[in-house]
Amino acid sequence: MRHTFIIFSKLCDLNFKRLLTYRASFLISMLLMGMWVFAYALLIEVIFSHTPDLAGWGKGEVLMIMTFYYLVQNLSDIFFKDDIENFGELVRRGDLDLRITKPAPTRLLSFFWTMRFDHTASLISTGLLFAYALHNLEVLPTLTQLAAGFGLMLVALLLYFSILSLIATFTFWISKNDSFNSLIFNLSQLARYPRQIYTSFFSRFITFGLPLALIATVPAEAALDRSEAFVPLYLIGITVVFYAGSRLFWYYGMRHYTSAN
Repeated sequence: MRHTFIIFSKLCDLNFKRLLTYRASFLISMLLMGMWVFAYALLIEVIFSHTPDLAGWGKGEVLMIMTFYYLVQNLSDIFFKDDIENFGELVRRGDLDLRITKPAPTRLLSFFWTMRFDHTASLISTGLLFAYALHNLEVLPTLTQLAAGFGLMLVALLLYFSILSLIATFTFWISKNDSFNSLIFNLSQLARYPRQIYTSFFSRFITFGLPLALIATVPAEAALDRSEAFVPLYLIGITVVFYAGSRLFWYYGMRHYTSAN
């Protein structure tokens, strides 16, 4: 574990130095994400100009869900999303060989090699969205509730990584997995809204089958003190299952990997 942490910190250091070389990317990233966040916040304003609530969620509460959704997306954009999306090309070119032969965990080098610290600018936009969400809440959450929400957000981030890395591992058997990545990304966008708004079957699928609906709603429920006792436990449990499954599937894929060179 200590060795893994040292490797991870060195990768962070190298990628942070790369950021200092391309400072303009930081400003462009902040501008683009700010536009996206503003657009979706405006959409919420339009929705709530016609209805007082959305499946029992008020405007501030829905904005809180969006805050946790964008936090998960921001952190995934920073640490692993680029490498997961480009993993198929890495395997096809044979460049994976250079990483798996190094004295470090292979999954760490495969999915955390290119960190986009220019996306940290996006956290500023999400922070403004968080402040706007708090402004629209009738009752402000306590520090304990917020700590529970952000803690579960980190669990949700691990779940999101596990699902994406599981899909990426299929590259060992199929030539391209771009369509799978697009599908997961599009489905994950459903997490921006309360899971209660979806139909019965679909709600069960994205809650218990491919649990993307939990990514933002459960942390928001915890922060707003409106979660059922079993739901956070289920999120933690399903995250452990997906993480362990993605890890085992990775090692299974590595045993079947043959170099493209």
